[in-house]
Amino acid sequence: MNRKKIQIFLVFVICISALVYISLNFQSKFIIKDNVLLEYKRGIFADIMPQMEVEIPYGITEIGENAFEKSSELKRIVIPDSVVKINSCAFLDCKNLIEVKLPKNLTEIPFACFSGCKQLRTVVLNEKLDNIDMFAFANCKKLEHIKFPNSIRKIDEFSFCYTGLKKVELPEGLEYIGGEVFMGAENLEEVKFTKSLKIIDAKGYLFDECPNLKKIILPKGFDLDLVYDDTVSIEYYE
Repeated sequence: MNRKKIQIFLVFVICISALVYISLNFQSKFIIKDNVLLEYKRGIFADIMPQMEVEIPYGITEIGENAFEKSSELKRIVIPDSVVKINSCAFLDCKNLIEVKLPKNLTEIPFACFSGCKQLRTVVLNEKLDNIDMFAFANCKKLEHIKFPNSIRKIDEFSFCYTGLKKVELPEGLEYIGGEVFMGAENLEEVKFTKSLKIIDAKGYLFDECPNLKKIILPKGFDLDLVYDDTVSIEYYE
């Protein structure tokens, strides 16, 4: 009899523990410390009941490294203007993310920030952005267009490799562009370079595996190293 009571009691404890666990972890939630969003903790039913949009609370000033990594249920993320820093790989491999608008005071998109966001179609860059780091948008296959603000001074290596970009106009004010920035952008047809550009890294290799590149538009007097196929036409502007 005592043994049966013990078994019933154990079952009761397990059930209560399971209910407590489910109640605490049912919904996705933010882990925040000192106004830094350290982690987006996915709920236990995140894949069954996905959230179409996640809004980061106003007052958050920083998004931590890998904070949203592989949050495959997310489609849109609203980042408040209180955020001034996003760390590396913050949205890495959010494979269903479609749209993101960056906060107005952000100055850098860090290493691999949106890398592997294969459904990302719309990115609104802010007017104070200064640097796009390595692999920032690598493997964003559905990203066909992006408008750069003139505040950008540096676009690092591989930052737009294997994207869906078709036409690119580099911003006036850009001074540095890293090697293989557009590597593997199979749909890329046209790129316009800016007069302000001072450095092209990797001896001008930007377009490896860009089979559909048809036109490069350069300012007159352009004298930086640039490697491209013989089939690409060159057009100059004043």
